[in-house]
Formats: sequence, C-alpha cells, structure tokens
Amino acid sequence: LQSLKGGVLEQNDIGHEHSGSSLASTLVQGITLRLEVSRAESIRIDGMLIAEAMSSIIGQSIRFDELHPSDEGQERVEGDRAKYGVVQKNSERKRTKTKKHRAKKKPLTLDPDAEYVSDAEDSFDSGDVSSYGDSLESDGSSSCSSNSSWSEDSLEPYVMDDDEEDLRRVRRPRSLRECFAYLIENENETLACDKHESALMELPAMVSSRPLDLVDMTPTLVRILLHMEDKFNMENFVQMKMDSLMAFAVHAPIETCLHLVNEIGENVSLGTRLEALTVLGGMAQELSGLSELRNRQELQSKQRESQLPNNVDEIAMSSKLQRSLNLYNNPNVSSRSNDLEESPQSTSNVSKTRRWRRPRTTAITVTNRFGPIAAQMMYSLFAFISRTKSEESIWGGPLGEKFLSEFLRTLSIMLDCSRTYPGNSVHVMAQDLFELAWSFHD
Repeated sequence: LQSLKGGVLEQNDIGHEHSGSSLASTLVQGITLRLEVSRAESIRIDGMLIAEAMSSIIGQSIRFDELHPSDEGQERVEGDRAKYGVVQKNSERKRTKTKKHRAKKKPLTLDPDAEYVSDAEDSFDSGDVSSYGDSLESDGSSSCSSNSSWSEDSLEPYVMDDDEEDLRRVRRPRSLRECFAYLIENENETLACDKHESALMELPAMVSSRPLDLVDMTPTLVRILLHMEDKFNMENFVQMKMDSLMAFAVHAPIETCLHLVNEIGENVSLGTRLEALTVLGGMAQELSGLSELRNRQELQSKQRESQLPNNVDEIAMSSKLQRSLNLYNNPNVSSRSNDLEESPQSTSNVSKTRRWRRPRTTAITVTNRFGPIAAQMMYSLFAFISRTKSEESIWGGPLGEKFLSEFLRTLSIMLDCSRTYPGNSVHVMAQDLFELAWSFHD
C-alpha cells in the first residue's frame, strides 16, 4: 500500500509477470480476500484503501462509500477509524491501567449539562442508586468546600431597602436651609419642579426631627409654603403642602400661629386666609390628641364588629341585647320573642331579670398638649379681630362673611380642644368667645 501511494510501483511493474502470475492478479486476489472478511473491520478497510490506491495507478476510478460517506455518516466512519486504527494503542494502554487499578473503585460522576442515555437502566437496583446519590453528595460537599468563591460566607446579600438615591435628578435636601433654597428656585430653571417636589417630600420628616434651626426657619418657610402655588402640576401637591404646614404647626406651634395671624391681616386672597385657618384648627386637634382618640375609637369599633359572627342578621336576640350591641334599629335582626317586644310590661320584666353586660373596651388616654398654649393662640386671634374689625377689605361683603364664619368656627374648635385641660382658663375663653359671636348677631 505504501509502495502504491509513494509511486515506487508503476503501471508497467504491475503488469510484469513474476513466478507464473502477474503482480496485478496477486493484488486483486488479496483485495478480494480482505473485502470478504466481515468480522474484522480493520482488514476490510485496508482492502478498500489498497483497491482505491491501485485503481488510480492502473487508470481506473474506484470509490467506496464506506470510506467516503456523506456528511451524516462522517462521524461514524471517523469513529470506526479511530476505534480500529489510531486509538488501538491507547486502548491497550487503558487495559493495562484497568488491571492495575481494578481494586480501586472510583465514584461515578456525571456532567449535569450533558444528556445521559443508559442502555442498562434495569441493571441498577435501589442499593446502587442510593450509593450513587451518596457519592454525588460527597462530591458536591467537597467541591463547595474546596471552592471558596461559591460558599455561603462569600455571597453578599442584596440590599432590599434601597432608597434609589442614585436615580434622583436632584440631591435630597439635608437641612431646612437646603429646603429653603429648593423652594425659592426660579420656575424657569430646568430642575425647578424636581427641587420643589423633593423639598415638599422631605420637609415633614425633617421638621419632625426638630433640627437646631427650626425656630429660626419656621416663619420664613411657613410664609413660602402658605403662598406656594402648583405651577408644575405636581402629583399630590395639595397634600404635600398641607403636611409640611402641619409639621411646622405641631412642632413649632407658637411661632407658626403668630406668623399665620400676621399673614391673615395682609393683602392676601380669601383662599389663603381660609387655608391659614384650616392649619390652625388642624394644629389644635392634633396637639390635643382628638385626632388620635378618634382613630383609636374607630379601630376598636372595627375590631368589635369583626368579633361578631358573619350571619348576625340571622341570629335571634332580645331587644336588650340589640340595644347593647347597637343593633336595635336593624330590621334584619329578629327578636327572640315577638310577644316580649309587643308588650312594654314584658320588656321591662325581661330587662330586670336578664342582665346583658356590654363588652369591655380598653380605656383610651391621650395627652393634651394644646391646653397650655390654648389661651395664647386664641387671644392672638381675639387681638387680630379687634385690631382689624373696621377694615372692609377683610370683613366686608360676602367674602368677609365667609371669612368671619370660618374664623368663629376655628375659635370654637380651639375651645373644644382645650376643654380636657385642667384649669379655669377654659371658662374665661368660652365666655369671651360667646360675647364675640353675640356681637355679630345683628
């Protein structure tokens, strides 16, 4: 074969007779014998290779499909060649290594990303599967321990409470002076809307922390907030503005009240005056604890209703129990005895013999922080009305009447919020408020 490929033999040498037969016939017989062998694949491949090399010398063209398959069978033929030709020496080396290390049993490991196909699935019993799983667990634990980059200690958790500071277009204000600079930003600036919104969002929490310059910055910021307009159509602008004003009113009540009273007497619109009165009334309710008291009472009533059964309309109960549960006027609740409801004498007898105890409710106590400053705030309003009662721009016309009604209503809210504070000042303020309101009855 090497002589034919290397050109040592030529066409004339093949046709030369030697020992009664030509070399060509001898080669053909050898090729035929090799092609007829079916058990040894390597011998058949050698015969086909010799035949193709010989055909090129004698001027003919022979091509075996097994040696030159299509693209689909190329991998199979190359595997056969590697199996019977090139890899033969490696297989012999593997046999010798297998004999030496046969006593050592290595655990079976598989690539999790590779597709696993087994021809002997039934050959594994439950014991083999369990041992295989144990080997995988041992390999996984060893790999995790050896590779420190994937251990739990090296993994850093994600920060879930991200305030998204890096996504803001403007920096968050850190002090009341920065909020003041943001609020007075010119509306023609590019980031004016973002600065106004950021200041309004941060002011309530910042004022609640009671910074050192709270008393100094309160009049200036209250004036800016009171006259601030929604020029950028911001979302929840009115609520953010009111929350900021209420924060100043709760944590700096005296300074806020005196400045709002001065602003009411200036040349401002009726809406600005009514907004200032709303802040004063809300401040009195918040400091007195009435808002907190109402919220707690509503929460207790909801809890009491949730304890009642869902089919309360279908339960028969007496009139005494209906009154104690505030269900007496419910037409869907049926009485336990219709005769008792029809007869007042029977009802009185039942009420004397059956005692329906009201459910116990926890006592709610709040601290009235408005009581100590109620007199100062109310008499500042009394001084304002006595000083400006002759000004037609404030009290004259329909707008003046509307402002007067809201003014008296705010004073009554302040008086009501200060009634739980001990002392005799409440009676004096109530008498002065009555005389003030009576003076307008004509």
